[in-house]
Amino acid sequence: MTGNPASTAFRFAWRESRAAFKNFKIFIASLFLGTAIIAGVGSVTSNISNSIEEDGRTFLGGDVQISLTQKRLTPEERIFLEKRGELSEIATLRSMAHTTDKSSLVDLKGVDTHYPLYGELELEQGDYGPLMLGKQGGRWGIILSEPLATRLGISLDGDVKLGTKLYQVRGLIKKEPDANNQGLQLAPGAIVALDSLFDNTLIKPGSLVRYHTRIRLFDGVALETFRDELKESFPDQAWRVRDHNSGGSSLRRFVSRMGQFMTLVGLTALLVGGVGVSNGVRTYLESKTDTIATYKILGATSRTILLIYLGQIMLIAAFAIMAGLLVGGLLPLMFGDVLKNSLQVDLEMGLQIKPLILAALYSGAIAAVFTLWPLGKAVQTPAARLFRQTVSPKGRIRQSLPYIVTIGGIGLCLLTLVVYTSQFKAITAALLAGTAVVFVILYGAASLAKWLAKRLPRPHNPIFRIAISNMYRPGNATNSIVLSLGLGLILFTAVALIENNMIREINDRVKGDAASFFFIDVQKSQKEVFTRYFEEREGVESYRMVPNLRGRVTQVKGVPSKDVKAKPEGRWILRGDRGISFSATPPPNNKIVAGEWWPEDYTGAPRVSISKQMADAMDLKVNDEITLNILGRDFTLPIMSIRDFDWESFDINYVMIVDPNTLANAPFTYVGTAKTVADQEPEIYRELTGRFPSVSLIRTKDVLGSALEIMAKIATAIDFMAAITIMSGILVLAGAISAGHRTRIYDAAVLKIVGATRLDILKAYIIEFILLGLLTGGIAILLGTVAAYSVIVFVMEMTWLLPVYIPVNTVGVSILATLAFGIVSIWLAMSARPAQVLRNA
Repeated sequence: MTGNPASTAFRFAWRESRAAFKNFKIFIASLFLGTAIIAGVGSVTSNISNSIEEDGRTFLGGDVQISLTQKRLTPEERIFLEKRGELSEIATLRSMAHTTDKSSLVDLKGVDTHYPLYGELELEQGDYGPLMLGKQGGRWGIILSEPLATRLGISLDGDVKLGTKLYQVRGLIKKEPDANNQGLQLAPGAIVALDSLFDNTLIKPGSLVRYHTRIRLFDGVALETFRDELKESFPDQAWRVRDHNSGGSSLRRFVSRMGQFMTLVGLTALLVGGVGVSNGVRTYLESKTDTIATYKILGATSRTILLIYLGQIMLIAAFAIMAGLLVGGLLPLMFGDVLKNSLQVDLEMGLQIKPLILAALYSGAIAAVFTLWPLGKAVQTPAARLFRQTVSPKGRIRQSLPYIVTIGGIGLCLLTLVVYTSQFKAITAALLAGTAVVFVILYGAASLAKWLAKRLPRPHNPIFRIAISNMYRPGNATNSIVLSLGLGLILFTAVALIENNMIREINDRVKGDAASFFFIDVQKSQKEVFTRYFEEREGVESYRMVPNLRGRVTQVKGVPSKDVKAKPEGRWILRGDRGISFSATPPPNNKIVAGEWWPEDYTGAPRVSISKQMADAMDLKVNDEITLNILGRDFTLPIMSIRDFDWESFDINYVMIVDPNTLANAPFTYVGTAKTVADQEPEIYRELTGRFPSVSLIRTKDVLGSALEIMAKIATAIDFMAAITIMSGILVLAGAISAGHRTRIYDAAVLKIVGATRLDILKAYIIEFILLGLLTGGIAILLGTVAAYSVIVFVMEMTWLLPVYIPVNTVGVSILATLAFGIVSIWLAMSARPAQVLRNA
């Protein structure tokens, strides 16, 4: 072979590639699937993130938002803001909505006539105008979300009672511009006029209400200048200030996390598919041994042969990758309308180049890594040995150091790229490391199984002897089957066990000591009547009521809260307002682990008791000081005790409890719980909502229903990951069994010659695939159970149970998958005529 080696290699590669596509079906499918997932998820995520960033003002409701708890802006503060922009004030709180025969908790939003400053409030019928919520015929107007209207069984012009006032339903919400700015909602929403809240009994001293003032800055007022002037003019104000750059931040974080999660799904599918790539390349090269040997005899160097087949395979890989990029890139355009409706976002869907480039790089690197390994061995094998390669394991060529270094370098670059481009680098690195460890364990387990099968005493039954020998003979599919199905089945097992244990734990708590109801905003004047009802009502097993206020941690040991270095699990305590209570006695479910509780008749200086979680997160000890801002007033409180308790007890727990003397005269409300007999719960609920319409009542069943719904969505997403991984594994499994098809035909022909019947051969192969299915399922059960146990016991600190049906399902899926694809190969192998097979061997 003369001339330029590269051009010669390319010419031969192009010539052979036209006929090679039929041998790379699994190869193409594996790369296509992973590429399409990564490209599609990246494109959708980028489109959503860009749309959210562009519409930050709409999501926030203004250029700037200033939030306060339980108090409004002072006249001085309003004058300052009005000089710099147009204002809109809203208030948010939870209340109870009542019709003639139904009641529901509602997340209520009171708006002024300037709402919304940005975007539009869209209704199912008609157009929104500020006068729609005004007082007409003695009734205020209300606009309901569709879930609330459904729950109450009410339509337009119907009446809803909030507090002591009737509101007329004047619209149903189709799209709320600032819906994604409202955080976690425990109940469906509704919108009323802000003034109506003060005309009602919904807002009283101590009521848990948050006020948000939104500012649309005048032209010429720079955002940074505004924030600096605000801080300079009101340096001690404990409000929360957000600007449009953080609008939709929670949705953006959610989309980014889900995008990263799904990208890892695609990458995992690519890694599993890499086994299929390697199998496809190895099988193809085995069919080309004569051609490669001929090249070598004619003087072709190993480098030339490498370039021929690497170029050929990468051309086919490029075809698969381009097809995946095409489908992934078009995904946002195909599902744009669905995403708009589900996310309540004005999405501008378009082609995103960056995620397509990343998907191509990921897929190209995977294709190169899994191609170079079998290709490197093939081109280094002497021509004479190539003819013996498939029938004799002796003298196999070891991979040379340059190939190992090259493959390792490409793999390292791939991992670095994935971690570098990830928004959550530590989590991504941990997941990739975990996946690598699982692959190593699966490969080791498969190799150990082959080693043991080879050294087991030979069974007297020839059928079993053939089945076991098939697991380690040359060209066996043991490694490929275990690797291809193993990862997906591990995920399947782990998710099923975690979900089962979490649901069981929640249900056990509900049936045990969990409260039937939570109630909030019980006024001081209502406490005695409320308490008397529970004491006298038959069917009430227990109840508890505690004072409740809201406050914010402003300093920890003299350090401003924004500068406190807290551990991740405790940072939430420093963000925003927290519930605070006071008590003369320790809560019944709390254990004092440091310090002591104050006397019941304590009248001394201010003191606080904190949770062990807060102490551990911020390295706090007894006598250290924290500063709380409660209702605009700062309290510097030495720590008198540290408490430990179970957050999952469905009881009332507080991170911070102040002594009873310090806050006794502050405006506060009561919150509480009540445990009732199950069959009387509906009747008690109706009585409470009827007698105390201004008290917000939450049924534990509703909260748990929402929690289980969220769990179900998360589990569905992870199930989807497992399904994609299993799908990729099944493609690899099909390729692995196809790769050994020629060997099985030859073995079946020989067995027929020596007297074996079709039934004997069928039994041997079925036993082989059942053993491989049991092996893969057993490994998946072991690793999946360890993963689930670690999450349940060490992360969630729950009790552990192992339901038998989940491992049984795992083994069943494993055996069925191997049998389903193996049976095709078995049938074709048995149908070949021995004379023809041996003549062509």
